[in-house]
Formats: sequence, structure tokens, C-alpha cells
Amino acid sequence: MTEANYPTGSEQRAAPRADLWPAQTPNAPLSPQPGWAAASAQPPFGAIPPVPRKQGAWGLWWLCVITFSIYYFIWYDRINSELSTILGQPRTANSQWWNQIIPIWGLVGLGATAKRLNAAHALVGSPTRVGVFTSWFWAPGWFGSQTRYLQRRVNILHDVLASRTAHRGY
Repeated sequence: MTEANYPTGSEQRAAPRADLWPAQTPNAPLSPQPGWAAASAQPPFGAIPPVPRKQGAWGLWWLCVITFSIYYFIWYDRINSELSTILGQPRTANSQWWNQIIPIWGLVGLGATAKRLNAAHALVGSPTRVGVFTSWFWAPGWFGSQTRYLQRRVNILHDVLASRTAHRGY
């Protein structure tokens, strides 16, 4: 750069920081239309995806029991929000909390959540997989254990991503 801080033709500009998410970059693009949420794009190459919240599976199950399943809706909304952020995809209707109120559609939503969790594990290179059939058929029928089943896999995803943020070179 010259004294006036103007780049010359032979100088290169600094590369954008890979550790900033699109929401954190200055002058982020506006939504396509007012009132619409902008679809989150894939994080920049080399950027570290956000780490989902780790929670005890049995503690989660007891919170759902004690609150008469109200906490279940909060948990379902939170993990789907975290998964959509990690995958860089917009949230669909079957990832919203109200999806679980609709009888059959709620089971379809659990299957879609298991697929999103599988995609997140595949994205970070984790060998862990979630059984889609187990998450929507067997687990809800066994004392509502879909929360325990899915949260254990979310905890594994947390551990993988947390180890990547601790060891940036790997």
C-alpha cells in the first residue's frame, strides 16, 4: 500500500477472515424482502461451525416429564435451530416446535430431525449415525425416549465440534 493507503496493482488485498460468520461480517446483505429472514449460507471455507449445546440426556428427559412436555417443545426447537445453523440451511416447517403438536406430522418431523443430525455428523466427519426409524418409531413408544436418543447424538456432535475448535489445525 502506498502512503495514501490505496492498494496498487501489484499488491494483494487481505483475504476475508474465515472465522467470521456471515451474520458477523460488516454490511451483511439484506433479506430479499422486508419481514423475510435471509437464508443462512454455508459458512466460509475453513470457518468453524457453531457448537451445539451439550445437555444430559436423562436430565432432559426428566425436564420434559416435570414440565408436562413443555420443555420438549423448547428443546426440539433449539436442536433444530442449531442443526440448521451447522448445516447452513434454512429451517423448514418440520423443524419448528409447533410441528410436534400435529399427531402424525410430529413423527415425520422427528425423522427429518434425525436426517438433519446425520447430515451434521457427516459434515464434520463423525462416524456416528442416527437411526431414522428408531427416532420416530421405537424411541417415542418407549417412554418418550426420543429426547434421550437424539440428545446423546447431539452431545457427540458437540464433542466433535468442540475438539475441532480447541485444535484449529486439525
